[in-house]
Amino acid sequence: MVPAEPQVLVAVTQMVLRTAVALGYERDELLAAAGIDEHAIVDRDGYIPFTHQLALGQAIVDHGLDRNFGLDALAFVRPATFGALGYVVGHCGDLAEALSAFIRYQQLLSPAVEWTLAGTTLRIVSPPPMQGLGFPSETQVGMWVKIGRELTGVDWVPRRVRFGHQPRGPAEQFTAFFGRPVEFGAPADELEFEPEQLGLPIHGARPSLQPALIRLVQSLMPQSPEPSMTDQVRALLLDELPRGMTTRQEAAAKLGISTRTLTRRLGEDNSSFRDLLTEVRKDLACAWLRDDTLPVHEVAYLLGYSEPSTFHRSFRRWTGQTPMSWRRSAAC
Repeated sequence: MVPAEPQVLVAVTQMVLRTAVALGYERDELLAAAGIDEHAIVDRDGYIPFTHQLALGQAIVDHGLDRNFGLDALAFVRPATFGALGYVVGHCGDLAEALSAFIRYQQLLSPAVEWTLAGTTLRIVSPPPMQGLGFPSETQVGMWVKIGRELTGVDWVPRRVRFGHQPRGPAEQFTAFFGRPVEFGAPADELEFEPEQLGLPIHGARPSLQPALIRLVQSLMPQSPEPSMTDQVRALLLDELPRGMTTRQEAAAKLGISTRTLTRRLGEDNSSFRDLLTEVRKDLACAWLRDDTLPVHEVAYLLGYSEPSTFHRSFRRWTGQTPMSWRRSAAC
């Protein structure tokens, strides 16, 4: 079981070290600077303190990092980098399902980094010290392009890529890898997919293995209190709303409970399905409207509205503005 304090999967540490050695860094010097004992990183399925992983990253930067180290590290990224979770990801039906499984069990890599998928945008939130290093973000964003291409057998190009930091090496290296120019100095580290890319099937997947693999990763997950029904429904809506789920009946079926039980348990949280649906729709609408390449009518469709005019009325009620007026003000 993963210990309660912040930890990092040793396979991730090994990947960083392999990259460093390939680029000419001295392995022993890096380990000494980071305070990592060689014996602590023998078992790739083990864990080391997150502070040691940060110290390793800082040691790399302190050696005079003048290249896009995180992109270089992608050469060593494989589904096996995820440990047991890599097997689950590799036997999902499509890329969207693989991402959902990864996010559900992301704590098996490290609880210090949070991955969320809102619609077609994957966002990575790291602790400020890790963000300050810069290069981990390159790997965290890029690995789902590297692994996503490997799993699907398709050399797809993401719709948009954003980084909060500035490159240390040539920006052209990012363009060459991602297949398009990327945005630096952005508010968040994000990878945005084309909708059809999330539906790409996983090449060679055997879904019949999933039940046993899920039981395995669940047994490795840290024990924590069961999330409230409100949190469960909110998370479900974030995943399923873009796929058309808008009713209590659908949500209850997904959660494996009756509609009556869903209503009762939400009431115990002083919440309701209608309120949560409105809350998630508003959050997703604001996130998607910031993307000026996404037409307003498509935002309405993704939010489950049958008519754009209904979405316009709802959005004006939430914000006091039309979607286009809000988009223009948000871009200022």
